[in-house]
Amino acid sequence: MLTLVGLGLNPKKHLTLEGIEKIKNAEELYLENYTSRLMDTSKVELEDFLGKKIELIDRKTVESDFLLNVSINRNIVLLVPGDPMMATTHIELKISAFDRGIPFEVANGISIQCVIPSILGLQNYKFGRSVSIPFPDYDYYPRSVYDFIAGNRKMGLHTIAFLDLREDLEMSALMAFDILLKMEELYRGDAINEDTIVAVISGAGSSAQKAVAGKIKKLMELPLGPTPQILVIIGNLHYMEKEALEKFASLKD
Repeated sequence: MLTLVGLGLNPKKHLTLEGIEKIKNAEELYLENYTSRLMDTSKVELEDFLGKKIELIDRKTVESDFLLNVSINRNIVLLVPGDPMMATTHIELKISAFDRGIPFEVANGISIQCVIPSILGLQNYKFGRSVSIPFPDYDYYPRSVYDFIAGNRKMGLHTIAFLDLREDLEMSALMAFDILLKMEELYRGDAINEDTIVAVISGAGSSAQKAVAGKIKKLMELPLGPTPQILVIIGNLHYMEKEALEKFASLKD
């Protein structure tokens, strides 16, 4: 049996009763933290909280057959920050388990995608396709990311932009602004500029959670809080959304 348990944004606050039950019955616990980071806790503190040892595994291991192989005859749990099925890798894991006849269960957790409208006061049906902003490799800026943002903006929709997360490096909002403006310079689709309104959420789910919204050129001058951070490129605002951003994320004209 292979079970994926979502830890939510903050395991000590968001872990569900179902997840706790699955963990209690597990013979081995694994944790991946490449899709997000643990908030307000560490692996050691999480082990103390759950009363079990946890083995940290990297992306390469998760994407290999390792978890499938060890779960053939054992009850294995993979702990995932947020919700397990919001990441493509984990959907592929479920498909592979199905194809091999390995029992597979999911204990869902709170995802950043359902928390963002709550934090900012934006209407959830006004979000378009989400994007991930990668670190530019060899000065390559993916056109597809830019085109999705441009498409959402033309329809007046908000865009959630996940920031690249690597083992030893977290992209900040400031880095993301530079990348987005570079994309505009390259592709010239009038999708984003220094006057575009963006919201930045930092440390979502943690005691240091912070949200701030404003024009990019203004945000580049402000302290935006700790990483991990996430961006929302704002589309057309309903008057109530605008009021919410003013009150909950200090939006100013």
